Amino acid sequence: MPTRKKTKDVAAYLAELQTSDIKGSVDDILLTCKVVRSAKECLSESDFRDLRDQCVAEDLYSSKIWSKLLQIGLDDRLYEIQAKDKKGEVLPASYTTLHLIHCLDDEELNEAVADGVIHKDASQGALNRWIKARRFQGTVQELPQDFSTVAEILAPAELEEETLERFKGDLEKLVGIYGFKTKYGDDQTMVALRLIRSKDKSEDVAVALAKALRSTWDGAPDDLKKQFELTSLEDLVQAPMGTFTGFLNKLREGREGFWMLHANDYIQKNALEYLKSASKGQRFNYRRRLKEVAEKHPHLAKTIEETLAGVMSY
Repeated sequence: MPTRKKTKDVAAYLAELQTSDIKGSVDDILLTCKVVRSAKECLSESDFRDLRDQCVAEDLYSSKIWSKLLQIGLDDRLYEIQAKDKKGEVLPASYTTLHLIHCLDDEELNEAVADGVIHKDASQGALNRWIKARRFQGTVQELPQDFSTVAEILAPAELEEETLERFKGDLEKLVGIYGFKTKYGDDQTMVALRLIRSKDKSEDVAVALAKALRSTWDGAPDDLKKQFELTSLEDLVQAPMGTFTGFLNKLREGREGFWMLHANDYIQKNALEYLKSASKGQRFNYRRRLKEVAEKHPHLAKTIEETLAGVMSY
């Protein structure tokens, strides 16, 4: 058996963990997990168990939490994400959510980060819903033998996905009481219908946004348009979000001018991108952004609420 590199003893690791904080920032949590990992790699198995037992005895962590901290600490992918995230906007400050992120495979993790499903305010529940939708979307459900259809449940065409997920959860509890089973409709058909409705609505939103920005575009200097590689008002309306906000921020010489003159345009741009997207994760992210704006700018809350309940309910 190879010898372990012992740089610290149990007492030293315990002292370090006694001053750690798994309820603090994401940096605090990952640092704690790194300490647990270091202990695992450097201490003997018996000393590592002793360290765990002392942490449990001192009520620092339960055995279950200890296991999660170790698994997070051993996942280099999370530290790579943290290292690249200079603004601290990706990983959430929750060890339970970080552990759930750790449980994703590489493809799922990359997609969740790219689509904005994983962000600093992501909850364990929201991530669980995304995982469930991604892993089971399009699966074919066969009717179990010795079961027959009792009823069909019809949902409103514009039902919000969050409401549908809550309903499914409540329904599963109810049918379980009576020994029944559920068979859901074709998710792919539902997605296709939503995309058709969204495409039609996105065209209306794009027209309205172009109308609102016409005078802004006409009055903008040509060198600024060239800087952002925009040749027409249509280019601005359909530009990626970063280009859209960057152009208007530059034009208004900062965020204060941007929010004073283009808050409603920003709301409509989020709605447009939401309607154009076929990704559940991206649509979730656009809704989240507007909810955050409503919290920071209360005077926009009513407009945002109407937008979320209106064009962004498709």
